[in-house]
This record gives sequence, C-alpha cells and structure tokens, in this order.
Amino acid sequence: MNIAVLAIRRDKAIFFLRVTEQLRNSHKIAFLTTRYHTYRHLKDKCDVSMLQDFIDDSVDITDCLKFQKDATLTEVYEKSIKRDRLDKQFIWFCRGLKSFFSKNPVDIFFIWNGSAMQGYAASEIADLFNVKKLFFEIGNFPGKFFMDAKGVNARSSLMEKDLCACGDYDERKLRTFVKNHKQAKEEIHVVPQAKTLRRIPWERLWDVYYNCFARYPIVEKQVNYLTKLIKKYTCKIKINYDTVDIKRRNYILFPLQVGRDSQIIRNSDKNLFESVDYAVETAERNKLDLFIKPHPAETNKKILEYIYRLRSCKSNIFLVGGNTYQLIKHSKKIITINSTVGIEGLMYYKHVEVLGRAFYKPYCEPDLSKEIDKDRVNRFLFNYFFNILKDGDFFSDGPVHIDLAGIN
Repeated sequence: MNIAVLAIRRDKAIFFLRVTEQLRNSHKIAFLTTRYHTYRHLKDKCDVSMLQDFIDDSVDITDCLKFQKDATLTEVYEKSIKRDRLDKQFIWFCRGLKSFFSKNPVDIFFIWNGSAMQGYAASEIADLFNVKKLFFEIGNFPGKFFMDAKGVNARSSLMEKDLCACGDYDERKLRTFVKNHKQAKEEIHVVPQAKTLRRIPWERLWDVYYNCFARYPIVEKQVNYLTKLIKKYTCKIKINYDTVDIKRRNYILFPLQVGRDSQIIRNSDKNLFESVDYAVETAERNKLDLFIKPHPAETNKKILEYIYRLRSCKSNIFLVGGNTYQLIKHSKKIITINSTVGIEGLMYYKHVEVLGRAFYKPYCEPDLSKEIDKDRVNRFLFNYFFNILKDGDFFSDGPVHIDLAGIN
C-alpha cells in the first residue's frame, strides 16, 4: 500500500515518523511538506519532498476553486496572511498536490487536523483522486491521540454514530480511570501544548531563508519573527482576576477558547463575543454567578476589555483563573462553545451546554431542571476513552501503533 503523509510542522512530522515506523516494512511511505525546516529534519530519516518542487503552472485547478472559500476560511478570519498572497498560495498548493498525486500512486493520505488551508485543500484534492484519507489530532486526554477517516472534531465520523453503543462497556474500569484522571488534574493543570509554546523555534529561520529564494513561498502566516519575539516578552496580556471562594458560590463556568480557534471558526455559529453575551444572559436567567476563565493563549485584548466592561456593570460576573478541574467540580453548570471542557464536565456529571457543533453534544444535558442520564454519560465516556481515542502520546518519543484495516 502506498501512503502519503502531509507533515507541515516539524512536531507533527516527528509524530508521523513514529506512526509510520511500524508500517515501513509492509507499505511505501512518502512524506510531503511545505516547510523547509521540516524537510531538513526528515530528509535523512524517510522519503520526503517539498511540495513546492511539484508545482506546475500548467496544472488545471478549476475543480479546486469550488472549495477555495471554505479552505481559506480560517486564514481569512484570523487575517494571518494578506488576501492576495493567500489566494496565490492556495493556487500553488493545489497545483503542487495535484501534480504530486498525478505522478505518485497513493492509496491513503495522512493529514493532520484538516482545518487550516493546507489540510483542508489536501482533503478535498484527495477526494478528486479517490484517495482514502486518515486524519490525526492530539488526544484531549493524556497518552491518547485521535484518528478518523472523515476528519476531526465536528467533521469526524463520530457525528454520525451513537457513541453510547459499545459492547465492551465496563463501569468499574471507567470509574477507576475517571477517578485517577480527576485526582491528577485537580492537583495541577498545565496543558502539554502550553509547555511547548515556551520554546523559541529557532529552526524556523530555515523557512525564512528558503522563502527568500523560493519561486513559490508558501507560509501559514506572515510573521516577522523579530517583532513576534519582542511582543512575546513586552506585550503580555495582564489579566485582573477576581478573588472568589469557588466552594461558596453558585455559578455557571464558561472557560473561553482562543478566539481564533478553528473549532470556533468552522464549527460554531456564535463567535466569542456572542457566546459571552449568551452566557451572561443564561446566568442572569438562572440567578447564578458567571465565572469566565480566559484561555491562557488568548492574545486578543478586545475580548478581555469587553468582559471588563460587562463585569463593571454586573455584580454576578467574575473573571477567574486557577485549576479548571476545581472550577468544574464546584460549578452548577458548564457552558462551552465546543472545547474539551464539555467532556470534562461530563466526567463530573455536570449540566453542560454546547453552543457550537461537537460530537459529544448529544450526551450533554443543558437544562438545570432536568436530571442527567448518568448511564448514558458513562457509556459515552467509556466508548470515547477506551475505543475511540487511540493509545499514543504526542509529546513522548515512544512507538505509536495504528491499524489500517477497515479504513474507508
């Protein structure tokens, strides 16, 4: 079987190397990237090519223009790259990938996430060539990753399934897992991704060097690294948190996602500001406090300023920090757009209201006046933790084993 792997960032490429290690003896593996520093890391470890080397200006991409708007949705929303350059890069990427597929037999295409332009376009082009796809994403629980033939999150095949249906349900096994997980998380909650953000990615200077001379300079964002480095240490957002005793308050918890999160952009009809307004109205209607927890990676001061204004004129709004699991544990209800906190709320049998699209939404009860169906929640959680999520830690260096049997 011929497997192609789209590995843009180096950390994703390293994970895919671990995934494909067990497959190399029985399958032909070819890596494809648009980042030169990723290419340099891979070139002595596997068969890897720069997608830019396949770009042919004569390749017809009329069929790709049909999905250009959807493919570039995230970048347009973020304004991370000028529109004229984004349009050029979309064309270059499509021509390069179509040329690659025309010259190389591919049976399965490995794609990371699929929400940004390159991943989205790669998925659509694979369909044009009748190539099977397999999407990957970091698991939202330790030591796990997600893999699906249709996509991730709300674009995955989970949206079409009854996730309570599992023949191997073991309540004791679930209770042990949940108990141990909650105990560990209630102690401290540092997201693994946050640790990696502290490291300065000096290797990306190779991308800058490459793009200075490349005929087709493809980037995900237009970044001035010197300016970014200065802002990293001089423009940090200082949040004025409220001091509250969470054990003595009756509150709804609304942990914010990053405003530029692709899950909000692609899978929610409400943006961050509209979601805050809805949470405020819900708290007032239920005569509860509203605890808003900003995301640690948020860089948009406007959303915080908006919350400050609301807080100044409403006595039931509090801006909180601290351990998310402790906040969940003592809350009356959770509101989320579509983040992992919804699943975490289910682990405490909390009322959870999901404002966007999420595969776990059918297993949540948003109405405080109704009882939570704990058996239904338990069966969903068991199936998700032990059958849907795959074993393999993105942040370690151990082997990752996958089964390609039955990939549709």
